[in-house]
Amino acid sequence: MTRVINTSDPAARAEDIAEALFTPSGSVGSEPVPVLAYPAGADRLARREALRPVYEAIVARIGAPTLLGGAVGGPRVRWCTRERILQLSGDPTHAELSVHDADEFERDEWWTFDRTRPARSGQPHRFDALPYTWQLDRKGPGFATSWTYNGVKVADDWDHAVTGLELMLAAWVEQYPVQAPGDWIAFTLWTSRDWRRDMIVSYTPADHGRELAVCIHDRGIEQTEERQAKMRERGWQILDEHQWWRTKLPETDPDAPRLIAELIIAECRARKATCPDELCAHSISAGDNGELWLTGLGLPTRPSRGEHY
Repeated sequence: MTRVINTSDPAARAEDIAEALFTPSGSVGSEPVPVLAYPAGADRLARREALRPVYEAIVARIGAPTLLGGAVGGPRVRWCTRERILQLSGDPTHAELSVHDADEFERDEWWTFDRTRPARSGQPHRFDALPYTWQLDRKGPGFATSWTYNGVKVADDWDHAVTGLELMLAAWVEQYPVQAPGDWIAFTLWTSRDWRRDMIVSYTPADHGRELAVCIHDRGIEQTEERQAKMRERGWQILDEHQWWRTKLPETDPDAPRLIAELIIAECRARKATCPDELCAHSISAGDNGELWLTGLGLPTRPSRGEHY
C-alpha cells in the first residue's frame, strides 16, 4: 500500500520520508529529499530549534541513529544497515534526507577525507570540505561503517587553528543538544611547551546554563596585578581561589565560538607554542558515553573512550 506523505507538518512529513527511504524498497542513490527549510537569516539557535521536532519525529518513527555527528554546515546523522545508509544532513538553509548504498558511501567518504589536505597559510580553510567534523558512536542500532575516519587535519597556521576551533564550537551549539539532549561535550588541550598544564574546553547542557567555557589551572605562577592584567587582556574572566582561570560565554552570544577559540590559541601562544602541531587535544568525550571523534578540530588529537575530567 502506498503511504500518503503529510505535506503540511514538516515533522510528520520528515518521518514519513525517512521511513519510505529506509525500507528495503527505498530508492538508493536518488536525489536528497528536503524536509525542512530554515527562515532567511535564521541563526544557529533558531536552526537548532527548528530541526529538533523534525529529528525527534524521525527517531520516533524509525528508531535511534547508528551514528551521531555534524559538519560545518549542519548535522550528519546516520541510520545504517549492512546494505544502506540513511543520512539526515543540512546546511544553513535547509535539512534533507538521503539514502545511499553502504559500501559505496563509505568508500567515497573515506577518499574524501584522504584527499582533503589542510589549507596552506593565507588560503581559505577547508574544514567545510570534510564529510563530518565531529562524530559520536554510542553503539546505536544498526551497523556502523567499517571505514570510519577518526583522524584529523592539522591546521597549517594559527589563523586556521582559530577557525577550526570556532567552527567546531559553533557546530556543537547548533547540533549537539538536538542529538544528545542534556549531555556535556568537552576535550582537554595540552601544549608541549607547557606540558604540565592543560586547558579544558567544554559545552554544557541547559541545566548548567548552556555555555561555552574554557579554563586553565595557572598553578605555580604568582598572581600579581601584572599577571592578572595580562590574563584578562587575553580574554580570561575569573580567577578562582584554586588558581583556575575561567571564561564562560552563553550560547546566545553569536560571537562566543570565535571568542573562545581566539582565547584558546592566544593562551597557547603565550605559553610559547610555535605552531598548531605542538598542541594535542585529549580526554575527548561526550557525557562519558561513547566514542567521540573531532575530525575537524584542526589540532592533533588523542581520542579516548569515556574518560572523566
